[in-house]
Amino acid sequence: MIYKSKSERTYQIIIHAIVIAVVASAVFPLLYVLGMSLTGQVEMMQRNYFVIIPHEPTFAAYERILSSPLIWKSFGVSVFRSAMGTSLMLLMSVIGAYVLSIRTLPGRSIMLLLVVSTILFSGGLIPTYLVVKQLGLIDSLWSLVLLYLVDSFGLLVIKIFIENLPDGLIEAGKIDGAGDLQMLMRVVIPLAAPALAAIGLFNVVFHWNSWFDAMVYLNDANLFPMQLVLKNMLTAASSDAMQSLVINGSAVTPESMKMATVIVGTLPILMVYPFLQKYFVKGVYMGAVKG
Repeated sequence: MIYKSKSERTYQIIIHAIVIAVVASAVFPLLYVLGMSLTGQVEMMQRNYFVIIPHEPTFAAYERILSSPLIWKSFGVSVFRSAMGTSLMLLMSVIGAYVLSIRTLPGRSIMLLLVVSTILFSGGLIPTYLVVKQLGLIDSLWSLVLLYLVDSFGLLVIKIFIENLPDGLIEAGKIDGAGDLQMLMRVVIPLAAPALAAIGLFNVVFHWNSWFDAMVYLNDANLFPMQLVLKNMLTAASSDAMQSLVINGSAVTPESMKMATVIVGTLPILMVYPFLQKYFVKGVYMGAVKG
């Protein structure tokens, strides 16, 4: 048995109390949203619209939301945007990172400065809109993909990750006659999988949660991503759009509809994280530390 002094025990108690408080502050809002989404009209009124664990849970709010054809269309749009946008971003970023990782590249410092400048400065909403309009991408899903074709931050992280790879691997490949494309596809990308998974997860979450750019560039409601449709539902709680889902006399209330839309919009992206978890921490750590 390991003896602990009184000060050590006090320290452990304080640390555990802080951790429990932080976890509770993070979990409580999720439980509140989930509980409210599963609460019927009568119980919600009886408990003064504050429910954590409903006594008689109901899935009526979810049935209302998922019965809307627009939700399923927007879900497909969000999946297309997240998958295509992240895939193309990773492809372009890893190519740029591989090129910029070559220390003998002429003009490398200037190129890196230009990449960093895009992180610090933006062209602005109006100039970007004019560019999108001139390219004929208004009311096109590609306006939600091509604007984010390169992630400058992710490019720099992947570049540092590639620079941390043993020099012997690159040299051995070149001695065996492998070209830059073969080195990239057969050596760099497999070894950089943790960094790519971490950057990819960041971008999947970004694309899935984005709605403002769709509101600016898209006019056709059939092209709206899921987050924009859910946002319209949330902001239209007292309008005909929400009231058409909340039928008079039904057990569904606008409050439960709002909370259910939050769950519907969040759950799909939460299901992606477990598949990338084993790469996430390793990718961020190795891509951020220069060996």
